[in-house]
Amino acid sequence: MAASSSKKKAGTKVTKVKKGAVSYYGAGDTPPSNSKPNDRPAGVHFATASFAVLLCFACGVLSPPLLHLRDELLSSQSVSAASGSSSDRHSLSLPQHVPCTKANLDSFLHSAPVKGLHVVCVESLQVDDDGNEVPLAAERRLETRSSIRLTFYKGAHAARLKRRVNVKSNSWEDVKVKLVTGLSLMPETPILQPWALFSAMGDRIVGERDKLNNEMNDRTMSSLVSSELLVIAEGGNWIWPGVSEGFRREIELAPSTITGNSKNVTIETLSMKPLVLSISGFLADEECDYIMEKAAPTMKYSGVSLKDADKGRPASDWRTSQSTFVAAMGDPILRDIELRTASLTRVPVTHQEFVQVLRYGVTEKYDAHHDFFDPSSYRSDPGTLQLIENGKKNRYATVFWYLTDVARGGETCFPRHGGAPPPRDFSMCTGLKVKPQKGKVIIFYSLDASGEMDPLSLHGACPVLGKEDIKWAANKWLWNAPMSYVPP
Repeated sequence: MAASSSKKKAGTKVTKVKKGAVSYYGAGDTPPSNSKPNDRPAGVHFATASFAVLLCFACGVLSPPLLHLRDELLSSQSVSAASGSSSDRHSLSLPQHVPCTKANLDSFLHSAPVKGLHVVCVESLQVDDDGNEVPLAAERRLETRSSIRLTFYKGAHAARLKRRVNVKSNSWEDVKVKLVTGLSLMPETPILQPWALFSAMGDRIVGERDKLNNEMNDRTMSSLVSSELLVIAEGGNWIWPGVSEGFRREIELAPSTITGNSKNVTIETLSMKPLVLSISGFLADEECDYIMEKAAPTMKYSGVSLKDADKGRPASDWRTSQSTFVAAMGDPILRDIELRTASLTRVPVTHQEFVQVLRYGVTEKYDAHHDFFDPSSYRSDPGTLQLIENGKKNRYATVFWYLTDVARGGETCFPRHGGAPPPRDFSMCTGLKVKPQKGKVIIFYSLDASGEMDPLSLHGACPVLGKEDIKWAANKWLWNAPMSYVPP
């Protein structure tokens, strides 16, 4: 029986994350949302643009939708950028204190280990009059300390045996050694991004490959102590801990660049395997209408990227919807939504593709597929392999926007929900089904917290069944590293 996204568990806990709330349930202030494009000379990337055009001819089964590149990187300070310079990150205020209380830990720990995700608690210690090292009170945590104590929750697992170690220096390199040995962190590889450490609300503090001078080291150590509750993602990018199906947490997004107002949203976990999150009311009705109106004149039947095994087959064998790509440059409404998406995901705009707007008429659908690019499926396509650096760069998450309600059909399905085996028929609409609801978005992760491709992220678009229904939606693909893009 298919699972329903509308089903809620009794007694669902809501974790509130309020700006400026020291006792939390959550996190610190969101950094400023001002942004500017990188200064890059026009016309430099003709070869890249040409490659993007060639890539647009590709289509095939179980393949990611068409990828479009743009030559102008957009940068955002609305979240802590994994790709940002250390000096930029350390110019920001210290992360807000999130104490490692049971209530707070319950919002990050899971009943089973999560691959590539770890929770660390940091305590400041000071020698008392009897010569014993004791924890400093929260209000004194930034005072001079004799050492710090790290408590590890490997796999973000509540039941896993905790391990505590002391670090008797103020050196990030010494802390890093303890983290690597205590959590068995894997180093960066030719196909995996370096791991990174985040505050409890996804602000990137430091990563495996960061090079710190003395000032940056002191700032980093103060950030660790200030945060207290930390999260490590071995894939180097923030992933919201799902905790359990039905779990909900409330977060505050960065202020709008148009109105200046901030917005609270609730993130609900629909599935742990694969990790699927739902956010109702993320888009205003007027924004949905605007996106549809802007996209309508350029809609055309969609293609997909061609795998080696599917040369020569038409995209309509698997995908019958229409689509178009819409750029945010020069459009304050779309730009505001891009920054809001970055604030929601804690992934900077430099990692985003242009939004792909979709339209499904009656009976139109998209068979189950993955959004990531599996290098083993593109051995005869050197352009794609170069683009993804043989798998080191990849689509990491999808933020899927629902722009209309649909009375019958049109659900987003996840056939491998709960760890189910691959379906025998990829056109079947099975597993978890998420019903379209105007203004709602879902986030699902193509890469897991370790940075590896998640085969359970297989998903599809069920056929629209209502005679009067038209499903409008949009893909906002996020990569695990900054990408250069050119308009389609």
